[in-house]
Amino acid sequence: MSAIAGLLHTDGRPVSPDLLDRMIAAAPPRGSDGAVKWYSGPLGGIRFAHVTTAEAAGETQPFIGPSGAVAFFDGRMDDRAELFALLKREMPADAPDGLLALALYEQLGRDFVRHLAGDYAIAICEPGARRLSLFTSPLGWRPLHWTFDGKTFAFATDARTLVVGLDLPRRLNEGAFAEYLAGRFTTEAETFWQDVQRVPQGCAVFLENGETRLWPWHGGPFEDWQGRSLDEHVEEFRHLFDQALVSATRSNGQVTSQLSGGLDSSSIVCRATQLHREGRIDRQIRFITARFPGQPHDETPWSSAVEAHLGLDAQVATSVPFTLESAKAWVAGTHHLPVRPNALDTMASTVALMQADGRRVLLTGEGGDDWMNGSGAHWPDLLLRGRWGPLIKHGRSFWPNASWPAAVARTFANAARPVLLPRYREIMFRPHLDWRLPPTDWLRSDWMRKVGLGERWQQQLPREGLKGFAQRSRYSVFNFGNRHLTSETTLGYAEGHGIEVRHPFHDARLVRFMMGASGVHLISSGLRKRLLREAMRGTLPELVRTRTTKVMFINHSIDAHEAMFVERPVSELLPVKFGWLDGDRIAEQHQAFMTWKREGSSGPLPPWPLGPVWFAHAADLWLRNAAGL
Repeated sequence: MSAIAGLLHTDGRPVSPDLLDRMIAAAPPRGSDGAVKWYSGPLGGIRFAHVTTAEAAGETQPFIGPSGAVAFFDGRMDDRAELFALLKREMPADAPDGLLALALYEQLGRDFVRHLAGDYAIAICEPGARRLSLFTSPLGWRPLHWTFDGKTFAFATDARTLVVGLDLPRRLNEGAFAEYLAGRFTTEAETFWQDVQRVPQGCAVFLENGETRLWPWHGGPFEDWQGRSLDEHVEEFRHLFDQALVSATRSNGQVTSQLSGGLDSSSIVCRATQLHREGRIDRQIRFITARFPGQPHDETPWSSAVEAHLGLDAQVATSVPFTLESAKAWVAGTHHLPVRPNALDTMASTVALMQADGRRVLLTGEGGDDWMNGSGAHWPDLLLRGRWGPLIKHGRSFWPNASWPAAVARTFANAARPVLLPRYREIMFRPHLDWRLPPTDWLRSDWMRKVGLGERWQQQLPREGLKGFAQRSRYSVFNFGNRHLTSETTLGYAEGHGIEVRHPFHDARLVRFMMGASGVHLISSGLRKRLLREAMRGTLPELVRTRTTKVMFINHSIDAHEAMFVERPVSELLPVKFGWLDGDRIAEQHQAFMTWKREGSSGPLPPWPLGPVWFAHAADLWLRNAAGL
């Protein structure tokens, strides 16, 4: 992985190397192997190198193809064998991933992106035509931002590279702030800056003839596995999960994995170890766990079971407390939001352990909850297809103690609601509009109306190829906007310290299968992750494979909020002073969680989310230290 940036003067002016230097100076820390700038006429670019695969070790960017096309590449390709098979011209077996991508672009045109599997952000320019194309992978783990003033089109991994490097106007996008403060960030293309856009996940942005155009290239079709047996699902899942792990461990150094003791991270550690012992992964992965003796979020019994099962010891990460001074420095230097206290808690220690002996690749269990949990979104599909037998059988498993007629009636009622009633259909397709969610009463209603928050929540990019209720519901994992503000910040922190984070459960080939998998095999009798549990028989210790509990990492967040209120009372938070938030409501929410923690964190949680308190503090830190207000 690495980072990229560049610009094209559409009026033909030559790129100034001084401007590229300013962009380099403005870029947040990413890539520990230096920055290289390149320019020719009206086009210039930068690559911040971070070598994590053997093929990337000797590459030189940009890549320039026989047609004269110029490519800057950030990321990793996981289907190299398939891409080589598509190529019609010879290429060395150790060709860098970005060179493969450019060759396919020259051969297939912009549709080349449909053949790629991996995490990537790509910029390809055809200087003679003054045409530039930006592409992102379907889940958008590699961010890519852009700006265009009519004369200069510029792109960069991080918005700060553009805002500071190009000295852009610092105009705030209040609509995006409203989505964030509400805890329902759904915009796929906007940022906190009016003049900076994101390339949405699974999209491309084209600059041609002085105009920009957005192409949502990703969205199906996905193979429909409804009606296939559990055994068929297990076999296919095992094949694709193994493939994902082999790809995710392709590295020029030691690979490490997080191990929480949960089903997802334990599956990665245990199956990767089996694959190494079978000779399919070249070296044993290491793993890092966190332990909190006496705390409600301690998962030692499960992580210890994994260690005993494998006969291997995990490294133990310590807890790193959140500090305001480090958060301010981070926001100022990156223009990211501060890293959430419950994420920073063990990530900082994990990063330090890996830095100590030069490891660069970290695997996570991210995505297991997204793809494996299951839901009832497939019930309307079974109803409409007349597959009432499987529908009734699956529904019966949810109400085993109800009479047969009552269970059938409940099943048909739940299956029919999304078909007949728009508000139930909206829950599936726009879960952020679920009327059962707590009302956003911490936001000022007049401000919500001013920025058109309700209208913003209704907007979605068109995605062709989705079939049925289940696929349309599951696609919300792809276009989950909050990832831009939560995961991206944490990954930026890791990469700023020389660690590339990879997510095997989000492998493109695996999630294509999960998009069409039968919901009957994902959840049964209220037991989630049925398919994963069946696939991991004999791989996981039974204590972990049958685990149904999940811990909450919120105590450290509550402590961090209290420390922040000591420095800045709620009335002094900028979102409150601007009239965006109701300060009294934020204070009330915080006090309720403080009371819950003081009483031992064992009782029921307060009947509203903790998030708004963090949103208020995080936005205040960003406005003061990134926007300079």
